[in-house]
Order: sequence, then structure tokens, then C-alpha cells
Amino acid sequence: MQFHVSTDSVAERDRFAVWADAIHARLGLEAEPLPHAARPFRGKLSGRSSGSLVTLSAKADTHRIAHRARSSAERPPDGYRIYREASAGAWFRLANMEGVTRTGDLVVYDTDLPFETQPRDGYLLEMWLLPKALLEPHLPAVGRPLAVILSGRSGVEALAAGYLDAVTRNWDSLSEAAMGPVAETLARLIGIACGAAAAQQPGAVRAGRLVEARQHIDRHLADPDLSPARVAAALSVSVRTLHGLFEPTGTSFARYVLRRRLEECRAALLASPTRPVIDIAFAWGFSSLSGFYRAFQAAFGMSPSELRGTRAACPS
Repeated sequence: MQFHVSTDSVAERDRFAVWADAIHARLGLEAEPLPHAARPFRGKLSGRSSGSLVTLSAKADTHRIAHRARSSAERPPDGYRIYREASAGAWFRLANMEGVTRTGDLVVYDTDLPFETQPRDGYLLEMWLLPKALLEPHLPAVGRPLAVILSGRSGVEALAAGYLDAVTRNWDSLSEAAMGPVAETLARLIGIACGAAAAQQPGAVRAGRLVEARQHIDRHLADPDLSPARVAAALSVSVRTLHGLFEPTGTSFARYVLRRRLEECRAALLASPTRPVIDIAFAWGFSSLSGFYRAFQAAFGMSPSELRGTRAACPS
């Protein structure tokens, strides 16, 4: 399932009504305009589902959103919402809790709870819906119904946020069968971030750490001095632990770094046909041109110039 709602092509006088209908139909929530709100209103909402997971993204002008269900027919989808604040922050009231989110915060809450929110400067967020049957077995025994804010910037909370990033980024390449264990790992990480014992979920923590390691590597691929020691220090783990994260994947730290560098070089060679090969190789962390050529040939079965030749022979 995929959907996309945008007010861009709607007559200005009808935009908010169309938006409110979409929010109610898709999320079971009420959208309420603010007095003296800026016009014309603009909003975009996209969503997709795979297996037991649903993910949505929203960008809209400031207004209030609330869940004050009056009947069972108006209840939102049953489960837990996880939303990440990407805007400058938002006021919210969730059951008996009231506060303000900051950029990067994760809010996890039971969709049965009363809910109100209003952003400081427009909505910009990502949201995921997890079924209760998936998440509840991994939550701490106390504190139900659940409503919690996670910083998403350190500790297991950062691992959960990073894992959400990875799931969203790779969504289209994951089959529904693969999405099952991915969703299970996500539920376990969220459970730990909400207070469940990490010792009972070592696999989920390891998966989150691996995502964090890969993200750090990808951000520093161009650094020729990228090493296990540097990455381990950045993640506050031992070098041995870092190597252990990669072992179950069938590849090593070094092979992962090499593959990612070669992938970036391949993309750059095709994107910039006249850029010198040596510039591209060194720009992505290779310190030896001969070593780059050998690795490229082994990975792709052709040299950089042959790759460019295939593109020239088959123009798009």
C-alpha cells in the first residue's frame, strides 16, 4: 500500500478541508485550523506499508492535530505510533503528560490515548505505526498505556533512531518476508529504549550497533585514515566488539569499507565522465591508484575506463 496526499493542486479555499479529511481517513486524527492562520494552507502526507509496518512522512503549515475519539468507528489504527520530530519542535499533550519536543526527539505512544499537538513552525516529521502484538511483548512491564519521549540522540535511543533511518532508507529493497524480522528487531530496540532490560535483547542491540557503525562509515568514507580503531572510538565500543558486529553479516569491516568506496567511485565515474580517475579514487579514500584499479576490476569485472565505455556505448 502506498498513498500520497498534497494540497498543491487544490483550490485555496478547499485546501484545509481536503487536508483534514485525509488526516482523519488515514490516521484517525482531527486537524483543526488556528485563528488567523496563514493562507494559503499547504500540506503533504505520504505513506506506505509492508508486512506489519506502516511508515508516513508529513510536511504541513502550522495547525493543531488531536485525537479525541467519540466512537469506536473514529478510533485511530490500533497500535503504537513512533514519530520523530524533524521540525524546530512542537507542543503536545499526551494523556496526562504535557511538554515540548525538540528536533530529533522520538515520541512513542499508544494510539488509544488522547493526543494533541501543535508545532512551533509547521509540521516536518516521520511516523511509524507498529501493531501492539509486535511491540508489547518487548516493552517494560510497568507504565501502560505507553507514552514516552526519547531523545534519539544518545544510547539505545540513538540506536533505535538510526535503525528507523535504515529501515526507511532501504524500504523499497526489503521484501515483505524480510520486513518481518526487521520489524521484530525494531520492536525490540524500541522496547529497550523505553526501559526494557537490554541484556534480554542482545540481538536487537547488536543490529542497532551495526546500523550505527555503517552510518558512521558512510559519513567518513572519504577519509583515507578511516580505521576500525577510529570507528570503534566514535561508537564508544572496543575494536573487538566492532569486528564482532560485522561477523554475522558474512563480511568484515574492511570489506564493507572497500565495497562502499568502490560503489561511490563507480557512481562518480558514470556521473562525471571527464573527471580524472585518480581524482575520484583519492576523493573516496583510496591512497593507492594501483590498488584501486585492482579492487575495481575484481569487484566489477572491468576497469574504470571500460565502465565509462559501456555508458558511452549505451546512452540513456
